[in-house]
Amino acid sequence: MGIFDRAPLELVVYEFAEGDDGYGGTIPVRGKRHVLRVFAQPIDADDNSSQGWTEPGRYKILARDFPTFRWGEVEFEGRKWTVSEYPRKHRGSRRTRFVSAVIERRGSHGLGTPANE
Repeated sequence: MGIFDRAPLELVVYEFAEGDDGYGGTIPVRGKRHVLRVFAQPIDADDNSSQGWTEPGRYKILARDFPTFRWGEVEFEGRKWTVSEYPRKHRGSRRTRFVSAVIERRGSHGLGTPANE
């Protein structure tokens, strides 16, 4: 049994998909839903916080798999998040390989809570 079989947190990831934009092209749409067990590590704010700017909440997610790309939609801790960096595959043995991704909370308006909640 690997460490990711006992990950403590649940996260919902939507696959990247393309849909018709009505003009003959495509637009990103919500794809297939995946429920993952993950580890989540909070990431500190960038230097802007020392200048009076606030940063949305960010986490580094560690999971066995992460079936979406940058700008993908994620649900975590009852809120909506966006994948802000391309997920990185860390290849080891069959039992130790994993994926890391950085997610950023959507809708933050500077008070530490999402604007639409």
